[in-house]
Amino acid sequence: MVNNSNNDEQSGLEGQVGHLLRRVFHNARNRMKQKIAFTGLSPMQTAAMTSLKLKGPTSQNKLGRRIGMEPGNVHGLVDRLVKKGMITSTQTDEGLGYHILNLSDEGETVVNAVIPLGVEASKETLEPLTKEEQEKFLEYLRRLL
Repeated sequence: MVNNSNNDEQSGLEGQVGHLLRRVFHNARNRMKQKIAFTGLSPMQTAAMTSLKLKGPTSQNKLGRRIGMEPGNVHGLVDRLVKKGMITSTQTDEGLGYHILNLSDEGETVVNAVIPLGVEASKETLEPLTKEEQEKFLEYLRRLL
């Protein structure tokens, strides 16, 4: 059960994994949003850019799978990043509509500033846990994927 000193703020759902994960996710996302506010980008936009930086150029479909985003939402995310000049979309010879996404020079600069902030936000989220607990928690989350 969650250690919450104020019973009035509890929902009665503290034993449900989805509820707890959603609340932890919101806390983590809000930390990240605060840290990257100066970029004008969302955490999902920076996640896409970080994936391009760390894993290299890819198609829109593969990028969506990399960051765990629904296929119907990836198109809008990519369009917004292209319009902001953060990524490029280059058509290939592999067929009509097949594009490879990559960071632009400006996107590279921004993502280089954002990556350490993401690490910092993660550390802050996990701070209540010991180092060993943090490692186990991350291992458990990966297993649940």
